[in-house]
Amino acid sequence: MKRFLVPFFVVDAIFVAGIVFYFLYVRKHAESAGAPDIHVVVRHPEANLTEIDLVNDGNAPGPLAVDIDVSWPDADLVNAKGLSSFDEIETGRRSLRFHPQASLTGVQIYPGKPQAVGWVKLTDDVPLHAEIVTEGDEPQP
Repeated sequence: MKRFLVPFFVVDAIFVAGIVFYFLYVRKHAESAGAPDIHVVVRHPEANLTEIDLVNDGNAPGPLAVDIDVSWPDADLVNAKGLSSFDEIETGRRSLRFHPQASLTGVQIYPGKPQAVGWVKLTDDVPLHAEIVTEGDEPQP
């Protein structure tokens, strides 16, 4: 009977230790790997000029190829320029979109490294609102 039970308990102990290791170490580290947290940062370095950056505050890289809508109240557009393979597209009198070029497909933005998207210069010093376009926000033709 001992010859049967001793190997059985040894195998069970190894199995239980493996399960405990999985739940305490492997699964915890897989969850902490997290996901990207990409958002738009608007900087105002001088009067009438606003710079737009993408920042990833998550724990994993995420896609850089996202559209960004920019809008503002009570001012006219003087100039806008897309940077880092982004094009600027006017979408209205007081709005525009920064659209990624095809070369950004598959390119990642890594945590903690901001990526310049573009800048906007207006006639008046007004606040700008910028946000990443989700698939439901696409303009209708």
